Amino acid sequence: MDKITLDLQYLIECYKEVLIELGEEKLSQLVPSEVELQSTEFYLDNSIPFEKQLQTLSLFFQILNMVEENAAAQYRRNIESENGPEYIKGTWSDRLKDLKEKGIKEEQIISILPNISAEPVLTAHPTEAKRATVLEQHRELYLLLVKKESTIWTPTEKELIREEIKLCIERLWRTGEIYLEKPDVRSEVRNILHYLKNVFPNVLAAVDNKLKSSWKYVGFSKDYLKDPMLFPKVKFGNWVGGDRDGHPFVTHDVTEETLYQFRDIAIELQKNSLIKLASHLSISDRFQSPSKELLDKIEEYKNLLGEVGEDCIKKNPGEPWRQFLNLIIERLPQTIQHETISSISYKYHSELLEDLKFLRTTLEKIGATRIVEGELFSLERQVDCFGFHLASIDVRQNSKFHDTAISQLLKSAGFFDYDFSSWSEEKRIQFINEELRSPRPFVLPGMSCGKEADAVINCYKVLASFIKKNGHYSVGALIVSMTRSLSDLLAVFLLAREAGLLFITEEGMVSILSVVPLFETVDDLNNSPEILDRFVNHPIVRRSLNYKAKLESLPRPVQQVMLGYSDSNKDGGTLSSQWNLYNAQKKLSEVGKSNNLQLKFFHGRGGTISRGGGKVHKFTQILPHFSLTGSIRMTVQGETISQQFANWNNATYNMELFLASVTSTTIKHRSLPKKEHLFEKYIPIMSGKSEEVYSALLHTPGFMDFYSQATPIDIIENSRHGSRPSRRTGKRSLGDLRAIPWVFSWNQSRFYIPGWYGVGSALEHLKINQPDVYSLIKEEYKTWNFLKYFLLNAETSVHSASPEIMQKYALLVESDALRKNFMELILKEYNTTKNILEDIFGSDIQDRRKKMIETIQLRKRGLYILHDIQINLLKEWRNYIREEKLEEADKMLNSLLLTVNAIAGGLKTTG
Repeated sequence: MDKITLDLQYLIECYKEVLIELGEEKLSQLVPSEVELQSTEFYLDNSIPFEKQLQTLSLFFQILNMVEENAAAQYRRNIESENGPEYIKGTWSDRLKDLKEKGIKEEQIISILPNISAEPVLTAHPTEAKRATVLEQHRELYLLLVKKESTIWTPTEKELIREEIKLCIERLWRTGEIYLEKPDVRSEVRNILHYLKNVFPNVLAAVDNKLKSSWKYVGFSKDYLKDPMLFPKVKFGNWVGGDRDGHPFVTHDVTEETLYQFRDIAIELQKNSLIKLASHLSISDRFQSPSKELLDKIEEYKNLLGEVGEDCIKKNPGEPWRQFLNLIIERLPQTIQHETISSISYKYHSELLEDLKFLRTTLEKIGATRIVEGELFSLERQVDCFGFHLASIDVRQNSKFHDTAISQLLKSAGFFDYDFSSWSEEKRIQFINEELRSPRPFVLPGMSCGKEADAVINCYKVLASFIKKNGHYSVGALIVSMTRSLSDLLAVFLLAREAGLLFITEEGMVSILSVVPLFETVDDLNNSPEILDRFVNHPIVRRSLNYKAKLESLPRPVQQVMLGYSDSNKDGGTLSSQWNLYNAQKKLSEVGKSNNLQLKFFHGRGGTISRGGGKVHKFTQILPHFSLTGSIRMTVQGETISQQFANWNNATYNMELFLASVTSTTIKHRSLPKKEHLFEKYIPIMSGKSEEVYSALLHTPGFMDFYSQATPIDIIENSRHGSRPSRRTGKRSLGDLRAIPWVFSWNQSRFYIPGWYGVGSALEHLKINQPDVYSLIKEEYKTWNFLKYFLLNAETSVHSASPEIMQKYALLVESDALRKNFMELILKEYNTTKNILEDIFGSDIQDRRKKMIETIQLRKRGLYILHDIQINLLKEWRNYIREEKLEEADKMLNSLLLTVNAIAGGLKTTG
């Protein structure tokens, strides 16, 4: 038996025993044994409440996911032990060895390494279902699973571990998997803080150690990797508490609370680490002489701190290095929100870094290099990464919301023609340009102008106040979702002026915060190069970019551009989305180059393939040549944070993949010539055909009725999983529906349409009309990462879909004619896609992708049960809604939400 089978069998036995001991023998029979996992034979026992059945299966899937995660970690350890670390794809050893084999010298890598900046941006979305308390219990069970692997335990100790596992399983079963009350933004902030405080600081140190050991392993000089400032930079971003797009619950008060909460925890993190270092740095001046510079600095800080400084000196006589650390600790800012920062406190974390650098120098002078590398190095990296802000908070808002806000400001200011959103682009630009010549606001301070205007201005005032007091590191960027034109971006500067967020320099008004376009739809991606070029050449934008580059000592200005992977997919299907994103990046990169800017792409990836998800090292390999300049941001959607980072081992692996792949790809983009791919010129033909077929489905009469009834979208819209509404307005229409619930609902009902629909027809069209070009695919996909990645992802999506389950959900559609019409279209495209992908790859998927097929098969029986429960409950719930029996419908909602959560856990994919 393989490890997955053995561990799963062990935990299933424990789980069944727990249920039997709790008097739930019938429920224990619902948990599939090892031989039943792939069977689809089952029966629903109506004598047991559905909620209990759902909870039982939901926990089974969590156990299965945990077993697979641990088996993957064990597999990586075995591979490293038997073959070497470079055999684990995407890791530092693999990537450095690859660079070396491609002829890239150590000196080239060294020159680029410190200029790398990789920033995961944490978000919360409606598909994130686990509470922090459940995540902690999952972590405990995972650690027990790892613990039991040791061969040192006696039979008695093994039995005690088994009892601990059973205790943890019982707690999880009794707790339940989802929120019974809709979580507010503050609870989502607490969830994000769990990772930033408890996981990522330790992971950062582990990934750095991986780089050090890999550097030495591939034969590079170990002397280089001693200065922490020469390592690739890791930063963290956050959207929770700042993302306002369609999110009315993110108020300015919430943003202010989040900013200060993050700051308090960051300072606490640094303080605790400094205290720990001080306790270890018990170096006596009897055995090594402190330098005059150290003694002078101690005297300076003692005098600066007065009585507190005297106490620091008295605390550890004869231990000057510890005394210096005590003084540093006292200079940390206070963590009381509205207290004025003392002139003796550090304002910026860069000041603390300078003192730690000074400490490093004094220790190196006495030859304490082991202490520097073993104790001080990780603290310097931690301070550089988390600073006094923990993670920078972005503020995102929709361009239409900004339009409304400006209209309200103009009306309040007495403008006769105040409907800004109805103006032509030329008129908007002319007006903005004239207004930005003056620093005066439209209205008097404190004047209320309307819901949207007040929301934006109050938020920006919070940012202005916070930055003035604590510096700009805590705030990331002002992101404009649905950027359609230049005026959508410049309008932000008008709103910023109103809140005092702009300030005057000798050159003119500037913004310290970056204004960032978010290009999402296919049309907006196509228009993005022209919009960006005009934007970065606008005087206030150029001044702001230059100002920030000078402030942060950057070699050239940096402009950030965010790309959305969701709406473009919803617009035109997966191939159209991927190609338009690829093409946009190429053209945007040229804009950056021609304007002497470093372009920082912010990839808004989702948790599923159709929204840009998948392994990060494979994702970076498909980026267009020259598009990765060394600095990158990437969303980690709420539903995948726990999958990637809940457990230390997996968190370290995923963070290593991110940092190593970003570094490797950047170095290749800079050091190697662009390879021309023969098939690239034919992708637009395929993309156009795929989009045509996909769009035809969406615009077939009756589509929204079919979609609304054949998927659980109505339940997802009632989801308590997150604090964000599922639609930007109150109506359900294709254009207004958010991309996340759109994808989530198709996946729940096993159609997976966003991941494959249209691909088969596009490939078949090419095969029939241009057979010579079609035959080229079979060779090109092996050497062109973009094509290979796309085809494999389409194959994963089509095999994750289930025609049998699709048709069960289709029976929920009231009209027979509607059902028949759409299922014929969908199943025909499904078979076309599946068959033609098999032809291209030329071998049985069972042999090529054993792991993926095994993952699907292990979930088969449990998912069949869950889908049947969900379908039965949907029928009943919709009948109550139709008959206006709303009280009865409300009583069913918890059970339906449990089905959504359980199926998501079973599929391992959400939105």
